[in-house]
Amino acid sequence: MAPSILVAEDERNLVEALSFLMQRAGYDVHVARDGPATVEMARRLRPDLVLLDVMLPGLDGFAVVEALNSEPGGNRPRIVMLTAKGHEKDRRKAEALGVDDYVTKPFSNRDVVERVRSLLSG
Repeated sequence: MAPSILVAEDERNLVEALSFLMQRAGYDVHVARDGPATVEMARRLRPDLVLLDVMLPGLDGFAVVEALNSEPGGNRPRIVMLTAKGHEKDRRKAEALGVDDYVTKPFSNRDVVERVRSLLSG
């Protein structure tokens, strides 16, 4: 069974591009378009990895990570934050929350696929 990825992004074009990239790389892809849906889907589907936008409606990406970190048994998926927020304080906040990787937009498609592969193979 292919590893599953939850794409948590509200920009339609990015959802389509990331979904296509991840499917082409062999992953099973699910999509959430806001923070509350991301938390619900991550809890229900138990994806292997979440590609998480920081600026989501409802709950921002940091609040989503906090919610997923509070899962019983500490069993949360790997998380790659994709964000236009390249400030050092945001990166440090993500690191403090235990985010696995932090990628600023615009990003290289190849780079994102390689980072996902690396996280899921290790």
